[in-house]
Amino acid sequence: MLISTNLIQSAVTGAMLQMPQTKAPRWSEDELIKIEKLLPFHSADKVGEMVGRSGNAVKIIRLRRGIKASSKSEGWMTANQVRIRLGMADGRPVIGWIRKGLVLGHQIGGDSTWMVHEISLRRWVTSPLSWAYFDPSAITDDHLARLVYLARKCWNDEWLSTRQVADMKCTNTKAVLMAIKRGQLLGVHIREKDGRHAGATWAFWAVKKSDAEKWEYNAPAFDLVDKLHAFMLLARAIGLSNERIGLLCGLSGETVKKRMSMVDKKHLVPKLIRNHNRLRIVSTGMPTVHVHADWRECADQFPHLCRAFDRYMSGRASTDDCYLIARILKVQMAASGRNCNIGALGKCTPDTVKRLVAEIRELGIAPYLPERKT
Repeated sequence: MLISTNLIQSAVTGAMLQMPQTKAPRWSEDELIKIEKLLPFHSADKVGEMVGRSGNAVKIIRLRRGIKASSKSEGWMTANQVRIRLGMADGRPVIGWIRKGLVLGHQIGGDSTWMVHEISLRRWVTSPLSWAYFDPSAITDDHLARLVYLARKCWNDEWLSTRQVADMKCTNTKAVLMAIKRGQLLGVHIREKDGRHAGATWAFWAVKKSDAEKWEYNAPAFDLVDKLHAFMLLARAIGLSNERIGLLCGLSGETVKKRMSMVDKKHLVPKLIRNHNRLRIVSTGMPTVHVHADWRECADQFPHLCRAFDRYMSGRASTDDCYLIARILKVQMAASGRNCNIGALGKCTPDTVKRLVAEIRELGIAPYLPERKT
């Protein structure tokens, strides 16, 4: 095979015109000192820009000199490592602590990695304030867990949410927040607790249990034999849960539970039945449930029940509908003297309700189902 003379000449000319590669200058002592100072806070590429070298050159000299990478600097930990040690599911709250100045840390320049100083972290997690931001019982690092255990033992207190304080005092979260804002109750404002809502106007509040116990909440006077408590008694009699009754009455489930307990202790059920016509269908002295009523006789007062049963009868019931119906049927079984755990329902489906209806019929009881529309 003959090679063209012109092709050979062009190749030789190109080789002669090619510039020779220049060798990179040696690293000076000043550059090496600067690299050692910059690497804990910047990525190799960023350091290369600062000293006029390539990122690969910085990585090579780092390895030769035995300098640790930015994310492995002595005395520092990544936000993800902190997350693992504290048993947290997400590392964003840790980044939020750095941004808010709660712990000493920084973001590596030219990288998305965040670093936390180990001593600063140790001081933070052993401070009682930090326990409002994460669960100290979930710490996986044995050394940190031991330090936190000793600190909590000395503190001898705990943080409560506004919901927990409201349940303790038989009120609602609005009353607790008003007490905090008026200075009647000490609270800690926890902004961006999960690190995902930067600049959010809303925030969590945490209250020490000892402060909550000292707070004298003057609850508005209420009458245990008024219309509200008559409705609560009726709702309980047909089988609604405390949480469901609370939603209907604008109260918490815990408050409903305590109010009904007060009604029972003061033996006010007969008086409520005498004073309120809506309770004419309520039977007392029933086994297990104490009071009981057929929801169909007061369906006009519980339209959400009618809608739930209608959806069930037409095959369109949701899991919430099925749970509500199953609970009412179980209360009916308990009121008939049958052994049944009302609280053990779990996730309910239409098949769950069908099995329960069949079980009730086998016991010779007519289930509280609405009549089919023709």
